[in-house]
Amino acid sequence: MLEGFVELRDTLEGIERVLLTTHVNPDGDAIGSVLGMRSILEQLGKTVEIVVCDPVPPKYRFLLDRPVRILGDSELEEMVKKEKFGMVIYLDASEQQRAGAVVEWCDEWIDESVVVVNIDHHISNDSFGDIVILDPERSATAELVLEAASVLDAEVTLQAANQLFAGVLTDTGSFQYSNTNVMSLTAAGVMVKAGASPAMVADQIYHQRCLSFYRLLGYLLGTMELHHQGRTCVMMLPAENAKALWPEGEMDTEGIVDYTVQLKGTEVGIFLRETTGDTLRASLRSRGNVNVQKVTELLGGGGHASAAGCTLNGTLNSARDALLAEVEKHLE
Repeated sequence: MLEGFVELRDTLEGIERVLLTTHVNPDGDAIGSVLGMRSILEQLGKTVEIVVCDPVPPKYRFLLDRPVRILGDSELEEMVKKEKFGMVIYLDASEQQRAGAVVEWCDEWIDESVVVVNIDHHISNDSFGDIVILDPERSATAELVLEAASVLDAEVTLQAANQLFAGVLTDTGSFQYSNTNVMSLTAAGVMVKAGASPAMVADQIYHQRCLSFYRLLGYLLGTMELHHQGRTCVMMLPAENAKALWPEGEMDTEGIVDYTVQLKGTEVGIFLRETTGDTLRASLRSRGNVNVQKVTELLGGGGHASAAGCTLNGTLNSARDALLAEVEKHLE
């Protein structure tokens, strides 16, 4: 058991109100972890609020037992004025700033004496906070939340089991990524024993796509470029094409980058898309021989050895060239 769990358990005894948050643009592990942690803490009699920067993506809304608060909610300030939080727990955030504007909001509205807890599995985590529960050997932060339930003597309810299973399922690429190990499979087994339905969770996340997704995917497959003698594959999405292909609603590109490493002979995949202005978002995948976390870290990003990302400025072509230059240094 990690030392931080004991410290968390002891500190919670004197705290009534806890705020949970996670990184911007939350994925399955981020959402599953905060929801599962809320279930655990409420069993201990704590008052818990989840505050995040960005809305829960549509594909993960089936996990919600009730809404989470989005920054900008007019009721937030009134809520904080009534009763103060004694603890803020950051889940699945490799650094505090990954929570975005929530950090500034906490600085403004929450007392400086608040206990900051950092629960994460990213190897790039900078160990911020008063209590740190960090294990890069875990495939997902949801695994650490599952362990927290045991340490805090809380039940993993059926709802929490599905929430946490979603975290492990997505962060292991449906148990296909190289981070899948005995611990992740054991944790998944515990979640299923507690009532999680792998078929239902997978169906909701992967098999409820809209037509726009497949039109977008078809376009992106046509943009594939091979570099480094076929060892690196790149897909790029200009902003104007994105708007034409996905005219309404929230664009869902999660999982598209995985197609870049499904080509025979590829070792690294890159998906680049323009977001706003001259800002671009890069997602990288590796089959295992190249540590893409080290590639993105050099460019201000982070993640895992087999899945990482970063934000870049410039054009699609300049960003592609910068990433390819870094990837080439890591190819054997």
